[in-house]
Amino acid sequence: MRSLRSVNLDVGEIVQIDEWLADGTASVRYRGAQWQAVSRSGQPEGPGSYRVTELVGNRLMVEKA
Repeated sequence: MRSLRSVNLDVGEIVQIDEWLADGTASVRYRGAQWQAVSRSGQPEGPGSYRVTELVGNRLMVEKA
């Protein structure tokens, strides 16, 4: 994870997700802006804390923290 983090400082950061949509995405506030989060598993998950694993365009790929 350290090598990925040096490439992108967002990897490893924690975001709070309150609600997932049926398509496996959620809207999150991160770094002062609204982002679309996508579940790494591809399935909607419960609310809670999620770790950013990758940035794909303007989407945050996340997994349960």
